[in-house]
Order: sequence, then C-alpha cells, then structure tokens
Amino acid sequence: MEIRKDLHSSEYEAGRAAAEAEIKPDLAKLHAYAQAKLALAGQLRVVRQALKSLGRETAERQCDELVVKLAEDRFTLAVLGQFKRGKSSLMNAIVGRELLPTGVLPLTSAVTVLRYGPVERLAVEREGWALPEELPLSALAEYVTEQGNPSNVKKVKTAGVELPAPFLRRGVEFVDTPGVGSAITANTATTYGFLPECDAVLFVTSVDTPLTNTELAFLKDIEGYVDKIFFVVNKTDLIADEERSEVVRFVAETIKVQTGRGAVKVFPVSARQGLAAKTSGDETLYERSGLKALEEALASFLAEEKAATFLAAVARKALRIAADDHAEKEPATKPLREARSAVDAVAKARAKIAAIYRRIVEGRVAEAAEPSPGVPAEAAPAVEASPHSPAETDIAADLRTRGCPVCRHLAKQSWDFLTHWQYRLGTDEQAQAEFAAMHGFCPLHAWQLLAVSSPHGASVGYAPLAEQLACRLRELAAAPSGTEVLRLARSSHNCHVCELLRKAEEDYIAQLAGLLGGSAGRSQYRNSQGACLRHLGMLLTASPTAESRQFLLFHAAQRFNEDAEDMRSFAMKHEALRRGLQNGNEADAYRRALVRTVGDRRVCVPWEDGVI
Repeated sequence: MEIRKDLHSSEYEAGRAAAEAEIKPDLAKLHAYAQAKLALAGQLRVVRQALKSLGRETAERQCDELVVKLAEDRFTLAVLGQFKRGKSSLMNAIVGRELLPTGVLPLTSAVTVLRYGPVERLAVEREGWALPEELPLSALAEYVTEQGNPSNVKKVKTAGVELPAPFLRRGVEFVDTPGVGSAITANTATTYGFLPECDAVLFVTSVDTPLTNTELAFLKDIEGYVDKIFFVVNKTDLIADEERSEVVRFVAETIKVQTGRGAVKVFPVSARQGLAAKTSGDETLYERSGLKALEEALASFLAEEKAATFLAAVARKALRIAADDHAEKEPATKPLREARSAVDAVAKARAKIAAIYRRIVEGRVAEAAEPSPGVPAEAAPAVEASPHSPAETDIAADLRTRGCPVCRHLAKQSWDFLTHWQYRLGTDEQAQAEFAAMHGFCPLHAWQLLAVSSPHGASVGYAPLAEQLACRLRELAAAPSGTEVLRLARSSHNCHVCELLRKAEEDYIAQLAGLLGGSAGRSQYRNSQGACLRHLGMLLTASPTAESRQFLLFHAAQRFNEDAEDMRSFAMKHEALRRGLQNGNEADAYRRALVRTVGDRRVCVPWEDGVI
C-alpha cells in the first residue's frame, strides 16, 4: 500500500512539531556525529569478527582498540618533530606549568600522555605489566627521560599524567613523544610506533635549523596517518622579528612544495616566553610569544572541527587495519569456504568504511552513516532466514521424556534456531539486515531470543530493527494509520520462527504417525507419556488406521487417569504430613497433566532470562 506524503499539510507539520518540540537545532550535529560513530563501530565489528575467523590476532586487537577509542571519544593530539625542537617546552606552555622535563640534551625517552583529571596523578603502563603503576607525579622524570630511563630500558609503554588543566577538559589526550633523528635510535622507533595512535598533530620545528631532510621525511610519514596537522616554528625568541618572518615564509613554502598542500598556516611561537607570560599573567608577552594565536587556533579546532577530524582519523585507521594484505592470506587451518567468506566480509566492510571516510572529509558528516551509492546495501529477504543446521530428529529419545514428545522436538528446534540467530545477530551484518527486514519475531520468540542473548548481542542485533521501525513510523506520520502500525507488529501469523516450527511440527507428526503404524512403534509409544492434546489431535488426523487412532485415545485416557490418581495421592500425603511417603511420580504429576493438557512450557511461554 502506498502512503501519500503531504509534507505541507498542517496536521502533519503540527504532529511533527509536537513530537520534536524539545529538540534543539544544535542537537542535529550531535546526532549526525553519533550516527557516524556508530556506523564506523558497526563496520569495525564486522572486520574484527572476520579477522578473528582468519586468525589475525594483531589486527583483531587493533579493531578492539579502535572500538574502545570510539566508545571513549578519545581524541589524541600528539606533538611530533625532530629531537630538541622544544616539544616538551611547548606542551608545558600550553598547559601553563613546568610539568614535562626539559633540557639541553635529547631528553624524552618514552611517550607521555596528558589527560584531564580532577586530581594530579601519574600512572605508568609498562610492557608485561597487567596493571599500570601508580606513582607520585614527581617521579615522572625517572620514567620518561634519557637520564632516568635511557633508551626506555624500563619498557614504558606510556606515562599517563592526569591533571585539572583547562585545555585538557576538551576531551583531548595531549601526547609528548621522544622525537626522531637523534643518535638514540630507540627514541625514533618509539615515536614512529606511536604514529598510528594519532588523530591530529602539532608538528614542531625551530628557528635554529628549520625543516631538515629528516624532518621532511618524517612529515611525509605523518601524513600517511593523519589529515590535520598544525605547523609550529618554535624558539622565535632566539632571532629578530624580521628574521622570524623570513623563517616562517621559508617553512610554509617548503612544506607546500614538499607535500603538495595548498596554503600552509605556520604558527611562530616562543614556548619559553609563552610559559613565562602565563605564569606571570603578562598579556602582552603572551600575545608576542605567539602562543595566544596557536591556542586560539587549537580552541577553534577543538570546538568546531574535532568531531569530524576524530571520525576521519578513526576511519583511516580502520582502513589500514582492513587493508587487503590482512585478508588475502587465507590460513591453512581454516576451511576454504569459511576463509573466503571472512575475506569477502573484510572487503565489503572496507568499502563501506571508505565511503564513510569520504563523506566525513568532504564535510558531510550527517550523511556518513547512510549507505553509499557505490556500496549497495545488502538485499535482505522479507522472511527468508539464513541457513542453519536444524536439530536432529530422534523420536526414540523424545518418547522417553516425561512430557509430550512432539513438544520436546519443537523445543529443540526452537532452541537450535534461536541460539544460531542470537550469534549471527551479534556478529553478522547480513543477519541484522534480514532481522530488520522481517520486523523481528512474534512476542513469544522475541522474548525467547532475548533469553539466549547477551545484552551486547541484543543491542547490536536489535539496533537495525529499531532504526528501520523509526524510519517506517516517520513515513506513516504523513498519513497516520493504526492499521498500518499494527502491520508492523509480529504475531504467530507472520513470525518466521512460528512458520519454521509449524513445518517442523507437521513433518514430525507425519514421522510419528508412520512409526505408530507398526507394533514396535506402538510398543515404544505405550511406555511414553504420550502427546499433549494438541499433538494428539494432529496424530489422530495423520494416523491412517482406526486401530492406531483407538490406541492413541486409550493411551491418553490411561495417562490422564494416572495423573489424576498421582495428584490426589500427593495432596493426601501432603495434608497428612506424610511428605516422606511422596514419590517422584506424585510430586510432578500436576506438571505432567498440565503439559498433557496445554503443551510444554518451552513452546508456550518465553523462557526466563538465563533459564532454559
């Protein structure tokens, strides 16, 4: 049925205005950012699962780290450059205190991460240590300097410093690195090793020897990881004003020629003067030091561009993880079909991540989460479930149960299907699309699915369904109709699980009826509890002979009589305070009678959470 959308009708506009009365205009950007972030996380989940299947443990762990980064909104602004360019001094100036060690010789030997925290603390993460080492802030130099930790012999991964600095309140990890180009090769390796973690960079050179070949080579490497780079020329207090302008022009032109960038903005700064200005409250010196202009640019960036830059940086990292060289090598331990399926999943996810990245860098964050025209959305069948291995039919075992054998078989089929689906919904994008297309299951099977799902799996699996329902309801708002909304709700008439079980029920009844056509089959059935009333009726309809039908009815009558006798005996012994005389048959007779009357609980009502 086609719904007419009169977008200009006063009723429609009034309804939408009422629904969105509390939405503020600036929340649209936050919503777009959240949707793009969730879209990236979804594709990372696909890549992670495929890489796990391929045995790519390192790449899988990198995916995990990116998901954590997205969840924490952790933006990493790193200060990079050649050794002795004043990187630590610049960071001290920006946070407004003499915090990081500085000196004449190459000093920094390990990565230091400044984060916001209500109280000052130092937590050092070291290789091979399960937990960070809590230390006084005064011990920082013992772990991040060449004097206290030469060539990082203490195996420091990061020294995390928390402090209540206003600059860090903007959700920034401000990172100091050892620098490149010194005679201490371990420091260069540490700095290069941190490049994949960067989201944006302050690239620092200085007026004494601006932009050496080492720096230019390093800059090209940085550009392979980040898009946003602030260029800083430090130590401007060492030269006259006219020389400073000449150095700035030289640096800007050299970067432009060497990198192919357009206009290059270079910030001339004296970190030494900037820190002195802040500690003394000298506004004139603060502006003359160049620190004010740099900090204003950083503040503007963090307020207006950080979100898109952060998403673009994560997308770039995801593209590197999902690069073809991770997926092309199919492990010999994996079945070829499984390996190829995982490789295809990585390739599809990579294409979608690339589309998200393009939209972000083009300034279309609001469109980042939408399917790309170049990456067709998976076509999901309306009610076609993915193939799975059904539970095996074992009539002999079913007849030995203390309930209805048909119900037992259906419970196994339902359990098998739902446990299969809960796994796929948590890991498979196609299954999520199928689930959304079929609008989920009926109430009974929806709650049973939830009972076998983890909160994480349910959140991942139900999100596309919720989004599709939201989209459909917005469409219906143009011509509100209770009938159309009711069609969105699933019932036993349009639930895929119910349809699957109906077919399983018919097949099983036919097999059981055939078994009862022989004396051996009737002997097995005679010793069973028999079928519930519903399935007894179906068996009678399917039984070809009057003899079989009479056998079934007499057997059922006998079992009901036994149940009644056991229940009366149980009640009598209970009232007479002779509970020790009660036997097992008497104790659960009421349950057997209920199953025989209405069917097994597992095919009638949802399972309790965690109890099957």
